[in-house]
Amino acid sequence: MLASTKTVDLFEVIANKENRVKRQQEWLKSHSLPLISFSINMPGPEKNNALTDVIFRQGMHAIRNTCASYGWTIVNRQIHRANTGAEAIMVVETDDVNALKIAMMRIEHTHAMGRLMDIDVLAVSGEIISRDNQGFGKRQCYICDDEAVVCARSQRHDLPTLLQKIEEIVNNA
Repeated sequence: MLASTKTVDLFEVIANKENRVKRQQEWLKSHSLPLISFSINMPGPEKNNALTDVIFRQGMHAIRNTCASYGWTIVNRQIHRANTGAEAIMVVETDDVNALKIAMMRIEHTHAMGRLMDIDVLAVSGEIISRDNQGFGKRQCYICDDEAVVCARSQRHDLPTLLQKIEEIVNNA
């Protein structure tokens, strides 16, 4: 299930992140509304495969449904597919950016694949609304439940173990 189209290196991932920030700033200027920025937490050099396709579709569905349930309108969206993975930017009509962040964190915490989703919320000012400011702690590793950033930086878990766990999460969802 992990057949990928292309591998990417760290430089491509960093360049894509810089381009994403530029797109976000452009969208904030042109829409003057909060943004949702959605991507997949996929370790390793292969960012596009059958698993990431499933996770992305499920994430988009969860975001649309959650916004609708709160009465928030997604007034515009852009889906960007690159070798570095699929991502989406959505402009959301809401006056409560903190409630939007909390709702997106609920997806990350309650959806069967939520731990594999990275759903950021940006205020009109460009400020990224943080998990900490909303009373949520750091994201946990899906292998050992330590802070994910600690495991990633130390490379505590090897790539095959991580990919096996991701496949297990998707298959059990």
